[in-house]
Amino acid sequence: MRGAVLTHFFSYKYQKEPMSIQYQSLLGYRDEARRLHIHLTEIADTANHPAYEHEHVAEEAFYLLEGSAKYHFGGKIVHAGPGDVVFIPSGVRHAKIEYLSPSMRYLTIRTVEPEDEACCCGEDRAPISLKPCS
Repeated sequence: MRGAVLTHFFSYKYQKEPMSIQYQSLLGYRDEARRLHIHLTEIADTANHPAYEHEHVAEEAFYLLEGSAKYHFGGKIVHAGPGDVVFIPSGVRHAKIEYLSPSMRYLTIRTVEPEDEACCCGEDRAPISLKPCS
């Protein structure tokens, strides 16, 4: 429903030994959002979470709730902690991160761009329907 208060959450846990990360979609395609996506990211053990350097057309921002880190991107270093926002412009390679706390919780807010891959939680665009092979 348009303008409805969202009371549901999609939770997706990605675990690949020894890395563990959890995503919880707060606003996505099923909420009729077509150009904006928000999810909660939780990293329980930053020591076992390697950075995944990548780039995309989407603009992306991280609003830190718990923990702190140094983000390296676009030739600069941004030191951020609770209450800080880190903005990644479109097309900038990012995710080289120095974690300064044992765990992290932050909101990821990003635009949805048709030429990008789906967001890590998979809730930013229409579900893909798979047809059986004939």
